[in-house]
Amino acid sequence: MVGDLERAVRFYGEAFGASALTLPVVLEGRAAEMVMGAPGGTRYSMCLLRLGTAVVELFCFLGDSGPAWARPPEGRLPHFGLQVEDVDDALERVERAGGRRVFERVERWGQVRVVYVTDPDGNVIELLDAPAE
Repeated sequence: MVGDLERAVRFYGEAFGASALTLPVVLEGRAAEMVMGAPGGTRYSMCLLRLGTAVVELFCFLGDSGPAWARPPEGRLPHFGLQVEDVDDALERVERAGGRRVFERVERWGQVRVVYVTDPDGNVIELLDAPAE
């Protein structure tokens, strides 16, 4: 979930080389309410991005149509991980594109170098340079 779909698409493109698989599209009405489990005028825009061999769906509620569950949880760290070739280089691209680091510095967990960052909307991304085993 993002607050500005165009900004998020730009961030993921600049930071990770993501490419759009779909143009942003607005969903509303009964279908949007069913997908989001929130009746009463739910409207959102969404876009699918390719990140290497993975796909990420970004969505943004329009107006005041976001359901109560869409508020960020407190005290948890929901995130997704991206394996990158060079954690330091990826961290630099994230910060240059408008993201920020969660960890003060890159950590080493066994043989894996890892750092947690956020996109401009606060979504947490784990960057690691090898599979976590």
